[in-house]
Amino acid sequence: MSHIRSGNIQRQSRKASRYGSFDPTTTSTSTAFGYWLGRDGADQHQGKEQDFRCEGVEAIKMHRRGGYNNLENAPQSPLDGANGSAFFDGAAGMINFNARIEGLDAGDKDTLERLRRHLQFFFLDPKKKFRIRRQFPFKLAFQILKIIFLTVQLILFAELRVSHVDFLDETVTVMRHKFLKEWDDERDAVVYPPESGSYAVFSSDGLIEHFSFMVTAYYNIENESFASFSYDTAQPKPLSDDGNILAHEFSHVPPLKLCIDRIADVSIQNDTYIFDISEIKECFSLDFNATEVKAIQKDPMIIREFLKARNVTFKQEDALIISKATVTFNLRTIHFSPASTDQKPECYLIAIEIVFDNSRHSGQVFVKLNTVISYVNLCNGRVLEGGVVSNMSIIISGLDIFVLILCVASLILCSRALFKAYLLERETERYFTRILGIPIEWADRMYFLNLWYVMIVVNDIFIIFGTIAKISIEFRDFDSDLFTITSLLLGGGALMVYLGLFRYLGFFNKYNILILTMKKALPNIMRFMVCAIILYCGFLLTGWVIIGPYSIKFRTLSQSSEALFSLLNGDDMFATFYTINDSNTTINIFGKVYIYTFVCLFIYIVLSLFIAIIMDAYEAVKEYANEGLKVEHSALREFLASSAPPNFDAPETREAFAAHNLLHLGL
Repeated sequence: MSHIRSGNIQRQSRKASRYGSFDPTTTSTSTAFGYWLGRDGADQHQGKEQDFRCEGVEAIKMHRRGGYNNLENAPQSPLDGANGSAFFDGAAGMINFNARIEGLDAGDKDTLERLRRHLQFFFLDPKKKFRIRRQFPFKLAFQILKIIFLTVQLILFAELRVSHVDFLDETVTVMRHKFLKEWDDERDAVVYPPESGSYAVFSSDGLIEHFSFMVTAYYNIENESFASFSYDTAQPKPLSDDGNILAHEFSHVPPLKLCIDRIADVSIQNDTYIFDISEIKECFSLDFNATEVKAIQKDPMIIREFLKARNVTFKQEDALIISKATVTFNLRTIHFSPASTDQKPECYLIAIEIVFDNSRHSGQVFVKLNTVISYVNLCNGRVLEGGVVSNMSIIISGLDIFVLILCVASLILCSRALFKAYLLERETERYFTRILGIPIEWADRMYFLNLWYVMIVVNDIFIIFGTIAKISIEFRDFDSDLFTITSLLLGGGALMVYLGLFRYLGFFNKYNILILTMKKALPNIMRFMVCAIILYCGFLLTGWVIIGPYSIKFRTLSQSSEALFSLLNGDDMFATFYTINDSNTTINIFGKVYIYTFVCLFIYIVLSLFIAIIMDAYEAVKEYANEGLKVEHSALREFLASSAPPNFDAPETREAFAAHNLLHLGL
C-alpha cells in the first residue's frame, strides 16, 4: 500500500507543478517545492538523477539518518511521539516543520515564521516577486538597458577599432613598399599557402642593393610619398625649391641607426677554420649628406665606400661572422579619415626596424620589416589642432557616460543582493542550528549563491573598466595596447551580458533546453575530454616531431595543433596531404598513414561519441521535462515547502511578505 500511496502522491505533485494547483488536504508538502524554489526556474532542479520514490516511511527515515536529517541534538517538541511520527509527514517521509514550529515558544515561533517567509520570498522568481510587492524590477530593467546601449556602444567602438587597425595595416604596407626593394602587391595578400616564398637576398651585392634602396627611400620620404610623412624631429620641414633632393638641407634629418650582431672572429690556420663564437653587438650612426645620397641614387654599389668610411663592411668573407644587421629609424605621419566616427586629425610616431637575418648562415638572408606605431601630440614640430568637437563625438561620449552609469548602478544593486543573500544564509544556518537542531547542508548553503548575479558583477566590472579605457581613447590616448585591452574588456563584458539573458529564459521550461542539456552533459563531457585530450596530445607531438621539418603546416607546435584541429573539422584535408614534402619517402608514407589514422579515429569515433554524450543528455532532459519537475529533497527545501503557496495577488499576501514582516538583516 505504501508503494501505491507514494505513487499517487508523486502524480499529484507533478500535476500540481504543471497546472499550478495546490491542495494541502490531498497533496504532500513536497508539491510546494515547485512554487517556492522558483528563483531560477526549472534549471535549478530539472534533470536531477535521483528518484525520490517513497518506499515506506521507515525506509526513508533510515536513508536520511546519515544525511542532513541527523536530529540527535534537535530539541524535542511536545508533539513528538515516542517514535517521532509527528516529526515526519507520514505520507512522504519529510520533516513536519509545522509540528515543530507549533511546539516552540512564541518568540522562536515568530522568528521561524519570519525566516520561512523571507526564504520563500528570496527564492521566488522576479515575476512572482513583482506580483506580491508591485515593486519595479530595477535589476531586470538595468540588464535590458545595458544590452541595448552596450550593443550600440560596441558597434561604434568596433567601427573606430576597425578604422584604427586598417590605418596601422595600411601604413605597414606603405613602409614595405617604400623601404623593401622589389616588394610587390602579391606579398601583401594574405593567402594560404603563400604564393611566394620568404622575402630574402642571396648575395652580398643583393644585400648592398637593398641597403642602398632603403637609404635613398629614407632621404626621399617627404618628396616621393603621397601621404604626409615627416622625420622624427622637432625642427620644421625646410621648404624645397623644386623637389630635388640636392635642394634639401639634410641637417634636420635624423641619422639611421645600424646595429650588427656578429661573432668575434673566424680565422683559417693550416686549412682549419677556427671560430671565436663570442657574441658582439656593434651599433653605428649613419648620417649621409646630400652628395652621398645623390651618388647612391646613381650607383647603389658605391655605398660600400661610404659604409667602409664608417667602419661598416658587408664582404663575402663576412658571411660566417655577421648573424644579423638591424636598421632602425623613426617617422611621423598624420592620419585623418572623414569617413570615421572620429574625424579629428591624429599624429602617429612610426618606429621602423628592418632586419637582415643571416643567423642560419645558409646563404639566404631573410629581410623583415617591423613597425611599432604609437600616438603622439607633435608632427614635425607643429601642434595639431582638430577644430571644434563634432556632434558625433559628443554623442559617443554621452553614450559612454550613460553606459558607465548603468553598469555602476547594476554593480551596486547586484553586489547588494549577493551580500543580502550571504546574510540570509548565515541567519538561516544560525536559526536552524539553534532552534531546530538541524545543520544546513553545503548544497543548501551554495543555493543562496546566485551565480547569475556573480556573472553580472563580473561583466559590470569588465564594462566599467572597458568604458573608462574607451573614454581615454576618445581623449587622444591612442595606444594600440589600450585599444586591445578595451576591446577585450568590452567584448568579454558584452558576451556575459548576453549570456545573462538565459537566466530570464530559464523561467520558461520550453526555452531553457540548451542550458539544461549543457549542465546535464558537462560532467560526462569533462571526463570524456580528458581521454580525448591525451590522445590528441599524442598525435600532436608525433606530427610535429616527424612531419614538422617536411610540411609548412606542422612547422611549429602551434601550427601543428591548428592543422590537426582543422582536420578534425574536415577542413583542408587535401592540402595537408599535398604540403608534405616528398623528398623523404619514409616521411611521406608515414605522413599519409598518420593523417588517415587521425581522421578516421577522431572524426568517426571521438566526435561521434562526443555528440552521443550530448544527445543522451538532451534525451534525458526532454524525458524529465515530459514527466514534470523533479526536485531534490533537503532540510532547506522541505522547510520552504512546509507552507502552502498563497495567492500572489491577494492584499494579505502583500502584507505578509512586506519588508517589516520578514527578517531584519541590517540593510
